[in-house]
Amino acid sequence: MTYKILLIGPQGSGKGTQAELLARRLGIPSFAMGQLLRDEVAAGTPIGQKIDGILKSGNLVSDAEAAEVLKARLARPDTQNGYILDGYPRNIAQYHAFDFDTPTHVLVIEVPHEESLKRLGGRVTCSTCGHVGSIAMGTKPGDTCACGGTYAVRSDDTPEAISRRLEVYDQDTIPMIAEFEKRGLVRRIDGMGNVDEVTQRIAAALA
Repeated sequence: MTYKILLIGPQGSGKGTQAELLARRLGIPSFAMGQLLRDEVAAGTPIGQKIDGILKSGNLVSDAEAAEVLKARLARPDTQNGYILDGYPRNIAQYHAFDFDTPTHVLVIEVPHEESLKRLGGRVTCSTCGHVGSIAMGTKPGDTCACGGTYAVRSDDTPEAISRRLEVYDQDTIPMIAEFEKRGLVRRIDGMGNVDEVTQRIAAALA
């Protein structure tokens, strides 16, 4: 079976971790939009050069430009058996921009906002590749990531900043999820508990 999976959830839901685990289990690639944009810039492709100019000027990459990058990534041979898209689309505009492919599953990992605040307050992020580690699991600020980068606490992982991002999720992402729900694609996953428990729930949802 071909799995075209969108993995969606609020910040701190663990979707990045689950995307990595699911990709290994299914043997398909997993990617997040932010990393795709960084990869294009690093590769110096025409769209990457355009994005680099946009970011350096302090502007945001448009939904159309992000969709162009994603479309090119999905055309690569390693996605012929499927893919996992971590945290995209995030709003109605991105939902409409993602009109060039149809997912087989939209997995929504659900955790209370209080849990998101608790989890994000204890995470560190690699400044190079964006990989997220957990202080509770032993990864500390200053530790070295597998890519050679350094873990640090993100400046936007303050309680106030996290609360604002969760408000944006409620305002923008939940209505977008409803659009996928109308198409019968959504499977809701309880994100509470340990990583293995959530992994088992995802496996059951895909069975």
